[in-house]
Amino acid sequence: MARNEDTSIENRHVFVAAKTGGGKSQLMRNHIVPAKGVRAVFWDPDKDHRCNHYSNRRQFLTALAKADKARKPFRVGWCGDSDKATFAWWCDAVWRILDGEFDTWIVTEELADLDMLNRVIPAYNTLSKRSRKYGGILVGNTQRIQEVPKTFVTQAAEVWIGLHEHQDANYIEKMTGLKREEVEQLKPLSFFKKENGQWVRSGTVYRKFGNSSGKRNQFKR
Repeated sequence: MARNEDTSIENRHVFVAAKTGGGKSQLMRNHIVPAKGVRAVFWDPDKDHRCNHYSNRRQFLTALAKADKARKPFRVGWCGDSDKATFAWWCDAVWRILDGEFDTWIVTEELADLDMLNRVIPAYNTLSKRSRKYGGILVGNTQRIQEVPKTFVTQAAEVWIGLHEHQDANYIEKMTGLKREEVEQLKPLSFFKKENGQWVRSGTVYRKFGNSSGKRNQFKR
């Protein structure tokens, strides 16, 4: 069970969307999730992030509990089964180690694959709505923005939109106000970032494992 509630912690959730090859995982590694010096847990079936990966449930839970008990930075990831039942189990495991005395980065890759358009998995809904008070920073991405609930976008404090195809770009224009033509003209690794209610151009560069210094953490409190 999450502990040490702190209602003064602001919402720092992040949502990233771009078509395959658009650079969303690269962006997350380079600019969003610090590479060290923080607590971070990953839903990472394709091993896009540098962390200690586990595909066995017991080993994952043991590693996560041990890391939490040590009260030190850690990076623990799941790379096993990626079905909805496993994701619900993973979310529940993350919820149990959240601690309002520490920030915990909760990184979820390819949300559209989890088929939550019509019904959000309850355990993920808990993380989305309640983890903020326990230091949770929920970071999610997708390459198919039309296949995730709108609340994933609207409830995020920071939103990054990268290159999309025509149909998705139309949807993005209706939902966010970003012009379809501008979205379609983005290059790989280029993004629009919503900052203080305004969209600004931004981007990243290719690195195998970015942000290795661990010094970039724009969500300090």
